[in-house]
Amino acid sequence: MTPDTLPPPDASDAGDRPRPDIDPLDERAAVDPALFEQPAEASPFARAVLTTPLHLAVAAESRLNRWTAWNGFTVAALLTGFDDEYRALRGAAALTDISPLTKYRIAGRDAGAFLDRLVTARVAPLAVDRAMHVLFCEENGLLLGDGLLFRLADDEYRLVTEETHLAWLMDSAIGLRVRVEDVGDTLAAMSLQGPLAAACLSAAGLAGIENLPPMAGRWTAMAGMPLYVSRTGIGGDLGYELWVDPEEAPHVWRHLMQAGAPLGLRVAGMVLRELARLEAGLSRAGRDWLGAFAAIDPAHALTPFEYGAERQVDFGKPLFNGRAALLGRAGQTPPRRLVGLAVEGLEPARFAAVMAGGRPVGIATTTGFSPAWGCNIALATVETGALSAALSVDAEIRDGLTLRRLALPARLLAEPVWAPARRHAVPAPLKA
Repeated sequence: MTPDTLPPPDASDAGDRPRPDIDPLDERAAVDPALFEQPAEASPFARAVLTTPLHLAVAAESRLNRWTAWNGFTVAALLTGFDDEYRALRGAAALTDISPLTKYRIAGRDAGAFLDRLVTARVAPLAVDRAMHVLFCEENGLLLGDGLLFRLADDEYRLVTEETHLAWLMDSAIGLRVRVEDVGDTLAAMSLQGPLAAACLSAAGLAGIENLPPMAGRWTAMAGMPLYVSRTGIGGDLGYELWVDPEEAPHVWRHLMQAGAPLGLRVAGMVLRELARLEAGLSRAGRDWLGAFAAIDPAHALTPFEYGAERQVDFGKPLFNGRAALLGRAGQTPPRRLVGLAVEGLEPARFAAVMAGGRPVGIATTTGFSPAWGCNIALATVETGALSAALSVDAEIRDGLTLRRLALPARLLAEPVWAPARRHAVPAPLKA
């Protein structure tokens, strides 16, 4: 059969078969027009927007269309306005989508031994349905990350972190009978913070929730949907976090909003969450400090002593990552400290450099204007030798189109800006 007598190509696969009248080795051959008629393949660099299981429920509450990125996910920055959200947080309750947090399930016969070797604190005393803040280091005693560790059963734990550490966790588990898996896609989460947080959960059907102690959790159900509720959070006030199946998360969110609305419950975004943790004096990995693997220069990474967590380093344990290096530093004054600062001035300001005696002695990482104190506050890493000196910051204040630069006096914060006693009260108050 010659090319002239070939049957016509089937239209269904015309784009998949070579043209018999075109020699692919002939550089002067005519170009097949079909090449320009095929749909272009998607670029491997095409932008992809990742959304959480609560995205549509949160978007329905949005009045500003202000969004931001968190761990690659699109989350709300502001929903109804900062003033409205802040009043709810400090006077009633605020609900935030925290699903982008990284969540790991660590289970198996050696799970406890694995974690005891991994983190600086002693894990064995942690009871089932209790949580603790943990730090983990590399061999030189430099921080890799921190997180909230839940014990869900005798041999099952959940580690919640700000950043991803899966590869390192799996490498550290070699030789042990333990399974480490990322459960971020199978577990949605929301944070309920504020003085009426317990009242909102009680109105939503969680009877006796006021008796749950801080850093504790329990399995329960809301509107027939199972969830794990813990008395944890970074708001510096009474607060809870709800961990729920992604498919059921929107229903839990809407049910809770409906039950809590008469009490003043409002939705809130990342802008408020960041200010709340700043007022509570809580640092954030990747923002206020870099893990040893993320820092370009190892000198930029912190030790637990510079982080201000000496009490979380238990040298009574015979073995944990970085123990030998940290033992060599124990008792020494760390060269720098992660501290809280209050900056004088009645206007919101932008600043980074912390000064003493006309020279830079530190850097402010998270800054914001605190309505509670009526001044700018910050978390900063400052040279230890300068902590007793008179500090200031090089600030910028914008007034319309005018930009003013000035030095503002700063002082150390001995306590968090927001830390009411009710955050530890048992039973938790059901009234503001």
